[in-house]
Amino acid sequence: MDQKIIEREASLAEHRFIRRFTLLWLLVGNPLAISALVLINTLVDWTNDTGGNRGFTNVVVGVATLASVLGSIYWWNIFRTKISEVEVELRQLELERRHLQAQGTGATSVSGAFPEYYESIPVIRDEFRRSAERYRSRHNLFQLTVIIGSILTSVSTTAAAEQGIWSWIAVGLSALVSMSAGIIAYFKFRERSLNLQQTADSIDLELQAFALKIRRYRGLGDDQATATFAEEVERIREEQRKKELQLEQPPEATPQQRPQTA
Repeated sequence: MDQKIIEREASLAEHRFIRRFTLLWLLVGNPLAISALVLINTLVDWTNDTGGNRGFTNVVVGVATLASVLGSIYWWNIFRTKISEVEVELRQLELERRHLQAQGTGATSVSGAFPEYYESIPVIRDEFRRSAERYRSRHNLFQLTVIIGSILTSVSTTAAAEQGIWSWIAVGLSALVSMSAGIIAYFKFRERSLNLQQTADSIDLELQAFALKIRRYRGLGDDQATATFAEEVERIREEQRKKELQLEQPPEATPQQRPQTA
């Protein structure tokens, strides 16, 4: 069982790496190709072009860029589906492992239920970390869009002096930059990622302290240590839920206007 979980986690990490690389190429490689086409049309002197080189260059680069964009979107979607499938399989394996461990204990008391609870904590911690990584990736995605879009907007604005079509491209890029900046400000991906990462780190510290019997667990009996561990983990998770509720509040809401959470 543990070997299957390790293999699935390795496969999940590989799929996520490929998906990130595909997304990076979609958001960086393709805009660079478009900007190269803009620069070629802007900086190269085509006044004496009688062989149709300008049209040929535009067609080749345009078709290649379009194929690259469509291919990037296709492969990103493929690996997104694969990641979802592996995550579901991992959850099923974790549930099977906890079920087998619970059967092995043969106990139904509160103390007998603790091994199953303890085994679930690393899964919860890893889920917090994965969520933090997802929000961090989304923040980086939209931040890259803002940065690259701003650069391409400047380039398109310069090119618009010679060809009117680039003025519309500049308008579209400017709108894209504005929407990306608005999404970053509204959804607060960076803040969510930071909170989730801090929660995962806090749970990890509690796991290590409990296993080594240090800090708050030094000198405690087994029953008292398990109760203290469960209380502390639940307190950390409750703080995370409160942080999520605070992030859902509108920016103009004052602390007095926010609902009180117990």
